[in-house]
Amino acid sequence: MPRRVLATLLAAAFVGSAAFAGALPARAQSDSETLTISQGVDADTLDPISTAVTTTDNLIFQIFDALLAHDPHGKLLPGLATSWKQTAPDKWEFKLRHGVTFSNGDPFTSADVKFTVEKTLDPAFKSQKRNRVSMISEVLTPDPYTVVYVTKKPSAIMPGRPYDLRIVDAKYWQAHGDAYMADHPIGTGPYVLKEWRKDDRIVLTARKGYWGGDAAIKTVIFRPIPEAASRVAALQTGETDIITNVPTQNADQIASGKLTKLGTVRSDRVLFIAFNTQKPGPQTNVAFRQALNYAVNVPAIIKTVLKGHGYPLQSGPIPPGFVGYDAKLPSYSYDPAKAKTLLKKAGIEGPLNIELWSPSGRYNMDKEVAEAVAGQLAGVGINASVKTQEWTNYVGGISHKALVPMYELGWGNDTFDADDTLTALFTTDYPISTWGTPETDKMIEAARLETDPAKREAMYAKILGVVHEQAPWLFLFEYQDLYGINKRVDFQPRTDELIICHDIRWAK
Repeated sequence: MPRRVLATLLAAAFVGSAAFAGALPARAQSDSETLTISQGVDADTLDPISTAVTTTDNLIFQIFDALLAHDPHGKLLPGLATSWKQTAPDKWEFKLRHGVTFSNGDPFTSADVKFTVEKTLDPAFKSQKRNRVSMISEVLTPDPYTVVYVTKKPSAIMPGRPYDLRIVDAKYWQAHGDAYMADHPIGTGPYVLKEWRKDDRIVLTARKGYWGGDAAIKTVIFRPIPEAASRVAALQTGETDIITNVPTQNADQIASGKLTKLGTVRSDRVLFIAFNTQKPGPQTNVAFRQALNYAVNVPAIIKTVLKGHGYPLQSGPIPPGFVGYDAKLPSYSYDPAKAKTLLKKAGIEGPLNIELWSPSGRYNMDKEVAEAVAGQLAGVGINASVKTQEWTNYVGGISHKALVPMYELGWGNDTFDADDTLTALFTTDYPISTWGTPETDKMIEAARLETDPAKREAMYAKILGVVHEQAPWLFLFEYQDLYGINKRVDFQPRTDELIICHDIRWAK
């Protein structure tokens, strides 16, 4: 979800980071069995169907498999399903792989797929991935190795996000219950959980006889390091092998390091500040939301805070190249005079004190971006106090729609289709949406079911026109992701931000 202010702050923090790095256990560069990866936050759960957080998925996806996979360019590949096809306008058939077992020895069958989808769909379960499967009305299992998704109506979108939804062991889940799954994962993937010390480390070990071939990396440690400068120090001293969200001021240093190299990729993640319109406050007024969009100079934030490693959102929340993107749609630009006029229209005559919520360490320069936004809002009389939370609590606040009046959030959309963003973030009753109207809810549902591409594009243009006018977000930017990589590791960053350990090799 969210993201990043001043280089001098992190530079100062870097001076003291050696103490943190020194606390990590020593690891020789010759250790060819263990790969250490440091993200800014720990997993919030190891239940694969309750959460939609990418940093958590980077743990979960090592333990669980999906029906399909996709390469870094979005091409679909076989996974637990060996073939797939649309057999009718409202039916999609998947033929499952034989001989696959979960790590506890239970055989993988169509019953596991059916249970996974139905559990995710259950409103009482409150899955953040419900939008992935909400088009499915029924899951048919004609035999143990065939699954058919029946959709509510014909659709242009393959239902169920079969490359994203990880399949769970139905028998194991039913025996132990929902809560047990959070820290006792059993999957069909290439790794199994050995140890989880919350906020310290997750240790994974490779499975022997994995259906996709044994992993080259035998042990993987995910060690969260919230402080960005400390992540850099750990990489430079060889205590960790891959770090995410390299601070922009350290990029050149890592690129030219003796032990390190820099990996870059244009991300499919956008960063924004969401207005919680489902709670009372000035953010329920559309003129107020529009005003704040005109009050913030996004290109200046990209230049000063991200050092140019970002791309301003143009024409709404959908990045270029996605189904639904329309360059002809309007954008907000920096215009403080217009912002002040709109604030008066919203009934804001004098200085207004509000809170702006932000994570710290989840996204590159997340807190720093929030502080930069707050500094610019002060120029139009909005005194925004930046409030940060530890990531797990922050996710909980978002899920309960408790962050008021506005909060920083990031959204990665690996479908390259407007539907994923609009359904999850702009549909009234979805778990992490804080804006929506009955009219736009109906429009979004109709667009996801439209099979004519031209009509669908036109429907999205109309929806995004409403989104622009209503300004449910303070629109910011799309990231260029920066990774620090030890030269002993062969790792290629992906636009979807996923780290697939089975694909990582030791450099030759």
